[in-house]
Amino acid sequence: MNFTYDLRFITEMQWFKDDGGSLLKHTLEWRAPLGGDIGNLGGGSTISDLGKRFGLRMRAYYQNLSLNDGTGNLGSSSVSGIGDIDARILWIATVNSKWGLVPGLEAIFNTASNDFLGSGSTSLAPVVFVPLFNVLGPGSLFAPGYQYVFDVAGNNVSRSQIDLYFVWILAGGKNWLLFDPQIILDHENSRDFMQVDAEWGFMIVPLSGISGYVRPGIGIGADRPFDWNFEFALKFIWR
Repeated sequence: MNFTYDLRFITEMQWFKDDGGSLLKHTLEWRAPLGGDIGNLGGGSTISDLGKRFGLRMRAYYQNLSLNDGTGNLGSSSVSGIGDIDARILWIATVNSKWGLVPGLEAIFNTASNDFLGSGSTSLAPVVFVPLFNVLGPGSLFAPGYQYVFDVAGNNVSRSQIDLYFVWILAGGKNWLLFDPQIILDHENSRDFMQVDAEWGFMIVPLSGISGYVRPGIGIGADRPFDWNFEFALKFIWR
């Protein structure tokens, strides 16, 4: 909810279950605030400064997929290329010093250079977050969210995603800890699984807004696509 101008370079590695292969994903992400200031809520809290009322996010991907399933579906053991591009707008509908309501809409465009690197269709994904401030101590945030993803043609994609974001701002904003259990319900393919990530973030050059994070995670459930993943990123933030 702290909408800022920022540019992010993210690399994620996933190791599929049963030694089925791996995915290396590079993400270029750009964010910007839109609309007018809603101002500080007072008290000097890092989380209380919520910036702008609307926030835009755009992401582009370059991926390398390797499969060990023995089917030869890729024509070889691996394929590389551009993934689906997505864009999202969030709106701070209401907010006070205790909680907020943030709906939004995400669009996932069928831009992948290979069918195995994308969903194969263009999708829309309405989303809503309900952030609760300082419920886990000063400088903390609990932000449950729900997103429904569906194919605009109504054919291939029907998925619910439930996120439970827990965030703690530490050392006066120099570090942060994020814990994110996510439940994925794939209605189209009758597959359900859980992904749990933990993120440790750190300021590199605080005055210029350069920061980074490391984010390991695991997949849980028989339908999980991967056993574990690891993500790291650099962020360049300015207002």
